[in-house]
Amino acid sequence: MKPFESSVDLLDRPEALRERAERDGCLFFRGLLPAEPLRELRRQILELCARHGWLAEDAPLEAGMARGGVRFRENQPEYMALYDELQRLETFHALAHQPPLLAVLRSVLGEEVLVHPRNIARVMFPQNNEFTTPAHQDYVHIQGTEDVYTAWIPLSDCPRELGGLEVLPGSHRFGVLPVRSAYGAGGLGVETDDLGLEWVGGGFRCGDVLLFHSLCVHRGTNNQTPDRLRLSVDYRYQGVSQPVVESSLLPHFNRVTWEEIYQGWEREELQYYWKRPPLRMAEFTRQWHASAGRA
Repeated sequence: MKPFESSVDLLDRPEALRERAERDGCLFFRGLLPAEPLRELRRQILELCARHGWLAEDAPLEAGMARGGVRFRENQPEYMALYDELQRLETFHALAHQPPLLAVLRSVLGEEVLVHPRNIARVMFPQNNEFTTPAHQDYVHIQGTEDVYTAWIPLSDCPRELGGLEVLPGSHRFGVLPVRSAYGAGGLGVETDDLGLEWVGGGFRCGDVLLFHSLCVHRGTNNQTPDRLRLSVDYRYQGVSQPVVESSLLPHFNRVTWEEIYQGWEREELQYYWKRPPLRMAEFTRQWHASAGRA
């Protein structure tokens, strides 16, 4: 498999950065973010995991070692109970507004950036391969404008065996692909064998960022470690002038309200910020979910 090509050398060349994004539909940045905010967020999430009994009691917290026999996934009651608490973490939402990230997105989008407040975190258990995220496109879940970019960020070093993310450069040029029902996050997958493209992947270091267009096909890889949790976040961005659907402005899974999430926060500028600029709202359609039997 081809390794990621870092775009750090293009950070001071916005036109070249935009050209590469238009060509590949994805950009990889080695060491774009400072490691400390990521490590602090990881520590806070692992504290939640420990409180919910997910971690091995005889291992240090920072090891992120799952307790034997514990294997939860999204939509299970045990997972969602922890996730509701995770959504309340100010550090989790603040990370989406890191200046280096916003600077890259301004260059790629060519205008001021709307940070989607619907932020996503993943806690991936080892040896839970049936529910690894399948190859898919984000657009069918996001909609609004196609020109939405997701930043996928692991919260620690993420060697291949811990399970990361792979992308299919150039796949965004094929438009929205037919979907099928699949296990894993989102529940929809696509077939890629006939596209004639080559997957790109590799290990991540803490501070690396993988950015990809909503039509760029990507997939998770299996966490093959015997006992380590993989923690990562997904943040989404678009030009402020482009259409957006209401669900992108709601908390992920919409199980807790913004009022509940913001309780006790210190930074007011991170709260309801999307209500300040005038936004072009669009309708969400479930046509792809219906075609896959997931309406």
